[in-house]
Amino acid sequence: MNKIKLTIPEKISLILKMVIGSAISWELAILFGSKYPYLGPISLILCLQATIIKSIRFGIARIVGTIIGVASVSILASSLHANGWSIAGIMLISLIIPLLLRANGTILHQIALSVMLVLEFEHKLHGYGLDRIRDSIIGVGVALLLHVYLNPPNFTKRAIVQVEVIPNKLADKLKSLATWLKAGAPQKNYFNPDFNLLRKEMIEAEKQIQKAQLSLKYNPVSKKSKPLLYEREFLLKTLNAVSADITVLFKVMDDWSKTGDLTKERMEAWVQNFSSLESSLRNWNEGKAITEVEFKETGSSENFYSPAMWHAHHLISTLKQCPRPPKSS
Repeated sequence: MNKIKLTIPEKISLILKMVIGSAISWELAILFGSKYPYLGPISLILCLQATIIKSIRFGIARIVGTIIGVASVSILASSLHANGWSIAGIMLISLIIPLLLRANGTILHQIALSVMLVLEFEHKLHGYGLDRIRDSIIGVGVALLLHVYLNPPNFTKRAIVQVEVIPNKLADKLKSLATWLKAGAPQKNYFNPDFNLLRKEMIEAEKQIQKAQLSLKYNPVSKKSKPLLYEREFLLKTLNAVSADITVLFKVMDDWSKTGDLTKERMEAWVQNFSSLESSLRNWNEGKAITEVEFKETGSSENFYSPAMWHAHHLISTLKQCPRPPKSS
Protein backbone atom coordinates (compact mmCIF):
# COMPACT_ATOMS: atom_id res chain seq x y z
CA MET A 1 0.00 0.00 0.00
CA ASN A 2 1.23 3.57 -0.77
CA LYS A 3 2.62 5.71 2.00
CA ILE A 4 -0.03 7.69 3.84
CA LYS A 5 0.32 11.45 3.34
CA LEU A 6 -0.71 13.45 6.39
CA THR A 7 -2.67 16.70 6.24
CA ILE A 8 -1.52 19.80 8.13
CA PRO A 9 -3.87 19.15 11.13
CA GLU A 10 -2.68 15.53 11.24
CA LYS A 11 0.95 16.69 11.18
CA ILE A 12 0.24 19.14 14.01
CA SER A 13 -1.33 16.32 16.04
CA LEU A 14 1.74 14.15 15.39
CA ILE A 15 4.07 16.97 16.46
CA LEU A 16 2.16 17.50 19.72
CA LYS A 17 2.33 13.77 20.46
CA MET A 18 6.09 13.77 19.85
CA VAL A 19 6.60 16.82 22.06
CA ILE A 20 4.40 15.63 24.93
CA GLY A 21 5.49 12.00 24.61
CA SER A 22 9.20 12.83 24.57
CA ALA A 23 8.89 14.76 27.84
CA ILE A 24 6.87 11.99 29.50
CA SER A 25 9.08 9.12 28.32
CA TRP A 26 12.25 10.99 29.35
CA GLU A 27 10.94 11.56 32.88
CA LEU A 28 9.66 7.98 33.17
CA ALA A 29 13.03 6.63 32.04
CA ILE A 30 14.77 8.64 34.79
CA LEU A 31 12.13 7.52 37.32
CA PHE A 32 12.92 3.89 36.51
CA GLY A 33 16.66 4.45 36.94
CA SER A 34 17.88 5.03 33.40
CA LYS A 35 21.26 6.68 32.92
CA TYR A 36 20.48 7.34 29.26
CA PRO A 37 16.89 8.66 29.23
CA TYR A 38 17.13 9.90 25.63
CA LEU A 39 16.54 6.29 24.52
CA GLY A 40 12.88 6.55 25.61
CA PRO A 41 12.01 9.56 23.40
CA ILE A 42 13.90 8.00 20.47
CA SER A 43 11.70 4.90 20.64
CA LEU A 44 8.59 7.04 21.04
CA ILE A 45 9.37 9.21 18.02
CA LEU A 46 10.11 6.17 15.84
CA CYS A 47 6.97 4.38 17.04
CA LEU A 48 4.56 7.21 16.22
CA GLN A 49 3.49 5.96 12.81
CA ALA A 50 0.60 7.18 10.64
CA THR A 51 -1.91 4.69 12.12
CA ILE A 52 -2.34 2.85 15.42
CA ILE A 53 -1.89 -0.59 13.87
CA LYS A 54 1.36 0.51 12.18
CA SER A 55 2.56 1.93 15.50
CA ILE A 56 1.77 -1.35 17.26
CA ARG A 57 3.64 -3.35 14.63
CA PHE A 58 6.64 -1.04 14.76
CA GLY A 59 6.60 -0.98 18.57
CA ILE A 60 6.66 -4.78 18.76
CA ALA A 61 9.47 -4.90 16.20
CA ARG A 62 11.42 -2.26 18.14
CA ILE A 63 11.16 -4.11 21.46
CA VAL A 64 11.79 -7.60 20.05
CA GLY A 65 14.68 -6.38 17.91
CA THR A 66 16.24 -4.53 20.83
CA ILE A 67 16.00 -7.53 23.16
CA ILE A 68 17.53 -9.88 20.57
CA GLY A 69 20.28 -7.39 19.71
CA VAL A 70 21.25 -6.79 23.34
CA ALA A 71 21.13 -10.50 24.18
CA SER A 72 23.25 -11.37 21.14
CA VAL A 73 25.99 -8.92 22.06
CA SER A 74 25.92 -10.03 25.72
CA ILE A 75 26.29 -13.70 24.75
CA LEU A 76 28.59 -13.44 21.75
CA ALA A 77 30.74 -10.37 22.39
CA SER A 78 31.03 -9.67 26.10
CA SER A 79 34.79 -9.07 25.76
CA LEU A 80 34.95 -7.75 22.19
CA HIS A 81 35.27 -4.13 21.15
CA ALA A 82 33.56 -2.66 18.13
CA ASN A 83 35.31 -2.89 14.80
CA GLY A 84 34.20 -3.71 11.31
CA TRP A 85 34.73 -7.46 11.61
CA SER A 86 33.19 -7.90 15.06
CA ILE A 87 30.11 -5.89 14.07
CA ALA A 88 29.71 -7.87 10.83
CA GLY A 89 30.15 -11.27 12.46
CA ILE A 90 27.84 -10.70 15.45
CA MET A 91 25.23 -8.98 13.29
CA LEU A 92 25.20 -11.90 10.84
CA ILE A 93 24.81 -14.48 13.62
CA SER A 94 22.11 -12.39 15.33
CA LEU A 95 20.05 -12.10 12.14
CA ILE A 96 20.19 -15.68 10.89
CA ILE A 97 17.73 -17.23 13.39
CA PRO A 98 15.14 -14.41 13.10
CA LEU A 99 15.45 -14.71 9.31
CA LEU A 100 14.76 -18.45 9.48
CA LEU A 101 11.78 -17.71 11.75
CA ARG A 102 10.49 -15.31 9.04
CA ALA A 103 10.85 -12.14 11.07
CA ASN A 104 9.75 -9.08 9.14
CA GLY A 105 12.10 -6.44 7.79
CA THR A 106 11.44 -3.99 10.61
CA ILE A 107 12.53 -6.50 13.26
CA LEU A 108 15.68 -7.30 11.27
CA HIS A 109 16.51 -3.58 11.05
CA GLN A 110 16.02 -3.13 14.79
CA ILE A 111 18.20 -6.16 15.61
CA ALA A 112 21.00 -4.87 13.39
CA LEU A 113 20.73 -1.38 14.87
CA SER A 114 20.82 -2.70 18.44
CA VAL A 115 23.80 -4.97 17.77
CA MET A 116 25.83 -2.10 16.36
CA LEU A 117 24.97 0.44 19.08
CA VAL A 118 25.23 -1.94 22.03
CA LEU A 119 28.56 -3.34 20.83
CA GLU A 120 29.88 0.20 20.51
CA PHE A 121 28.50 1.73 23.72
CA GLU A 122 28.19 -1.09 26.24
CA HIS A 123 31.90 -0.96 27.14
CA LYS A 124 31.88 2.84 27.30
CA LEU A 125 28.46 3.40 28.90
CA HIS A 126 27.91 0.85 31.66
CA GLY A 127 24.38 -0.59 31.62
CA TYR A 128 23.57 0.78 28.17
CA GLY A 129 22.10 -2.53 26.95
CA LEU A 130 19.59 -2.97 29.77
CA ASP A 131 18.69 0.72 29.67
CA ARG A 132 18.06 0.40 25.94
CA ILE A 133 15.57 -2.43 26.52
CA ARG A 134 13.76 -0.73 29.40
CA ASP A 135 13.65 2.71 27.78
CA SER A 136 12.46 1.25 24.47
CA ILE A 137 9.54 -0.36 26.28
CA ILE A 138 8.76 2.94 28.00
CA GLY A 139 8.93 4.94 24.75
CA VAL A 140 6.78 2.45 22.84
CA GLY A 141 4.22 2.26 25.67
CA VAL A 142 3.86 6.05 25.92
CA ALA A 143 3.62 6.38 22.12
CA LEU A 144 0.79 3.83 21.89
CA LEU A 145 -1.14 5.38 24.79
CA LEU A 146 -0.92 8.84 23.22
CA HIS A 147 -1.87 7.51 19.79
CA VAL A 148 -4.91 5.69 21.14
CA TYR A 149 -6.27 8.32 23.54
CA LEU A 150 -5.08 11.67 22.13
CA ASN A 151 -6.73 12.39 18.79
CA PRO A 152 -6.27 8.88 17.31
CA PRO A 153 -5.59 8.80 13.53
CA ASN A 154 -8.76 8.46 11.47
CA PHE A 155 -8.73 8.87 7.67
CA THR A 156 -12.45 8.23 7.15
CA LYS A 157 -13.36 11.83 6.26
CA ARG A 158 -10.79 12.15 3.50
CA ALA A 159 -11.93 8.82 1.99
CA ILE A 160 -15.57 9.97 2.06
CA VAL A 161 -14.68 13.26 0.35
CA GLN A 162 -12.91 11.44 -2.49
CA VAL A 163 -15.81 9.05 -3.12
CA GLU A 164 -18.58 11.65 -2.85
CA VAL A 165 -17.43 13.68 -5.87
CA ILE A 166 -17.43 10.72 -8.26
CA PRO A 167 -21.20 10.35 -9.01
CA ASN A 168 -21.48 13.86 -10.48
CA LYS A 169 -18.29 13.34 -12.47
CA LEU A 170 -19.77 10.18 -14.01
CA ALA A 171 -22.93 12.14 -14.80
CA ASP A 172 -20.73 14.74 -16.51
CA LYS A 173 -19.29 11.96 -18.69
CA LEU A 174 -22.80 10.97 -19.78
CA LYS A 175 -23.45 14.62 -20.59
CA SER A 176 -20.23 14.76 -22.64
CA LEU A 177 -21.35 11.65 -24.54
CA ALA A 178 -24.59 13.39 -25.46
CA THR A 179 -22.66 16.51 -26.52
CA TRP A 180 -20.26 14.42 -28.61
CA LEU A 181 -23.13 12.69 -30.42
CA LYS A 182 -24.92 15.99 -30.91
CA ALA A 183 -21.79 17.27 -32.67
CA GLY A 184 -21.94 14.30 -35.08
CA ALA A 185 -19.65 11.91 -33.19
CA PRO A 186 -16.35 13.41 -34.45
CA GLN A 187 -13.38 11.05 -34.41
CA LYS A 188 -11.22 13.61 -32.62
CA ASN A 189 -12.57 13.64 -29.09
CA TYR A 190 -11.25 13.66 -25.55
CA PHE A 191 -13.62 11.18 -23.97
CA ASN A 192 -11.11 8.37 -23.40
CA PRO A 193 -8.31 10.56 -21.94
CA ASP A 194 -10.79 12.34 -19.64
CA PHE A 195 -12.41 9.08 -18.58
CA ASN A 196 -8.99 7.55 -17.86
CA LEU A 197 -8.34 10.41 -15.44
CA LEU A 198 -11.64 9.68 -13.72
CA ARG A 199 -10.75 5.99 -13.48
CA LYS A 200 -7.51 6.97 -11.75
CA GLU A 201 -9.52 9.05 -9.29
CA MET A 202 -11.71 6.03 -8.57
CA ILE A 203 -8.66 3.83 -8.01
CA GLU A 204 -7.24 6.47 -5.66
CA ALA A 205 -10.56 6.62 -3.81
CA GLU A 206 -10.39 2.85 -3.33
CA LYS A 207 -6.88 3.22 -1.90
CA GLN A 208 -8.08 5.93 0.46
CA ILE A 209 -10.83 3.61 1.72
CA GLN A 210 -8.21 0.92 2.40
CA LYS A 211 -6.05 3.43 4.27
CA ALA A 212 -9.05 4.60 6.27
CA GLN A 213 -9.89 1.00 7.18
CA LEU A 214 -6.30 0.57 8.35
CA SER A 215 -6.58 3.70 10.50
CA LEU A 216 -9.62 2.27 12.30
CA LYS A 217 -7.87 -0.87 13.57
CA TYR A 218 -7.55 -0.64 17.38
CA ASN A 219 -9.03 2.85 17.17
CA PRO A 220 -11.31 3.48 20.20
CA VAL A 221 -13.48 5.99 18.31
CA SER A 222 -13.99 3.87 15.20
CA LYS A 223 -17.59 2.74 15.91
CA LYS A 224 -19.14 5.72 14.13
CA SER A 225 -16.63 5.69 11.30
CA LYS A 226 -16.87 2.02 10.35
CA PRO A 227 -20.47 2.09 9.01
CA LEU A 228 -19.74 5.33 7.09
CA LEU A 229 -16.71 3.75 5.50
CA TYR A 230 -18.62 0.57 4.65
CA GLU A 231 -21.31 2.68 2.92
CA ARG A 232 -18.69 4.47 0.80
CA GLU A 233 -17.08 1.18 -0.10
CA PHE A 234 -20.48 -0.05 -1.29
CA LEU A 235 -21.04 3.24 -3.13
CA LEU A 236 -17.73 2.94 -4.94
CA LYS A 237 -18.57 -0.61 -6.09
CA THR A 238 -21.85 0.72 -7.53
CA LEU A 239 -20.01 3.55 -9.28
CA ASN A 240 -17.51 1.11 -10.77
CA ALA A 241 -20.42 -0.80 -12.31
CA VAL A 242 -21.86 2.46 -13.70
CA SER A 243 -18.43 3.40 -15.03
CA ALA A 244 -18.17 0.06 -16.86
CA ASP A 245 -21.53 0.64 -18.57
CA ILE A 246 -20.53 4.16 -19.66
CA THR A 247 -17.26 2.84 -21.08
CA VAL A 248 -19.06 0.25 -23.21
CA LEU A 249 -21.68 2.78 -24.34
CA PHE A 250 -18.97 5.09 -25.67
CA LYS A 251 -17.18 2.24 -27.44
CA VAL A 252 -20.39 1.02 -29.07
CA MET A 253 -21.28 4.52 -30.27
CA ASP A 254 -17.74 5.13 -31.51
CA ASP A 255 -17.66 1.86 -33.46
CA TRP A 256 -21.20 2.42 -34.72
CA SER A 257 -20.35 5.90 -36.03
CA LYS A 258 -17.35 4.53 -37.96
CA THR A 259 -19.64 2.22 -39.97
CA GLY A 260 -21.66 5.16 -41.29
CA ASP A 261 -24.86 3.46 -40.07
CA LEU A 262 -25.31 5.84 -37.11
CA THR A 263 -27.64 8.26 -38.88
CA LYS A 264 -28.57 11.74 -37.67
CA GLU A 265 -31.94 10.47 -36.41
CA ARG A 266 -30.28 7.67 -34.45
CA MET A 267 -27.74 10.09 -33.02
CA GLU A 268 -30.55 12.38 -31.86
CA ALA A 269 -32.31 9.44 -30.23
CA TRP A 270 -29.15 8.47 -28.32
CA VAL A 271 -28.52 12.07 -27.35
CA GLN A 272 -31.87 11.91 -25.53
CA ASN A 273 -31.04 8.48 -24.11
CA PHE A 274 -27.75 9.73 -22.67
CA SER A 275 -29.50 12.79 -21.26
CA SER A 276 -32.01 10.48 -19.57
CA LEU A 277 -29.16 8.41 -18.10
CA GLU A 278 -27.44 11.57 -16.88
CA SER A 279 -30.63 12.83 -15.25
CA SER A 280 -31.24 9.45 -13.58
CA LEU A 281 -27.72 9.33 -12.18
CA ARG A 282 -27.96 12.86 -10.79
CA ASN A 283 -31.36 12.11 -9.24
CA TRP A 284 -29.96 8.92 -7.71
CA ASN A 285 -27.03 10.91 -6.31
CA GLU A 286 -29.52 13.27 -4.64
CA GLY A 287 -31.33 10.34 -3.06
CA LYS A 288 -34.39 10.60 -5.31
CA ALA A 289 -36.33 7.57 -6.52
CA ILE A 290 -35.36 6.25 -9.96
CA THR A 291 -38.36 6.06 -12.24
CA GLU A 292 -38.67 3.79 -15.26
CA VAL A 293 -36.78 5.37 -18.15
CA GLU A 294 -38.35 5.26 -21.61
CA PHE A 295 -35.39 5.00 -23.96
CA LYS A 296 -35.77 6.09 -27.56
CA GLU A 297 -35.85 3.07 -29.85
CA THR A 298 -33.58 3.26 -32.90
CA GLY A 299 -33.59 -0.30 -34.22
CA SER A 300 -30.79 -1.31 -36.57
CA SER A 301 -27.82 -3.64 -36.37
CA GLU A 302 -27.72 -6.13 -33.52
CA ASN A 303 -23.98 -5.48 -33.30
CA PHE A 304 -24.56 -1.96 -31.97
CA TYR A 305 -28.14 -1.23 -31.00
CA SER A 306 -28.68 -4.30 -28.78
CA PRO A 307 -25.51 -3.97 -26.65
CA ALA A 308 -26.00 -0.21 -26.29
CA MET A 309 -29.59 -0.66 -25.13
CA TRP A 310 -28.58 -3.50 -22.80
CA HIS A 311 -25.94 -1.37 -21.04
CA ALA A 312 -28.31 1.59 -20.81
CA HIS A 313 -30.91 -0.60 -19.07
CA HIS A 314 -28.21 -2.22 -16.94
CA LEU A 315 -27.04 1.19 -15.70
CA ILE A 316 -30.58 2.06 -14.60
CA SER A 317 -31.01 -1.37 -13.03
CA THR A 318 -27.78 -0.91 -11.04
CA LEU A 319 -29.02 2.42 -9.66
CA LYS A 320 -32.37 0.90 -8.67
CA GLN A 321 -30.84 -2.10 -6.94
CA CYS A 322 -28.16 -0.11 -5.06
CA PRO A 323 -29.67 2.77 -3.07
CA ARG A 324 -27.46 5.82 -2.64
CA PRO A 325 -25.99 5.98 0.90
CA PRO A 326 -26.89 9.21 2.72
CA LYS A 327 -24.42 12.01 2.15
CA SER A 328 -22.24 12.98 5.09
CA SER A 329 -22.86 16.37 6.59
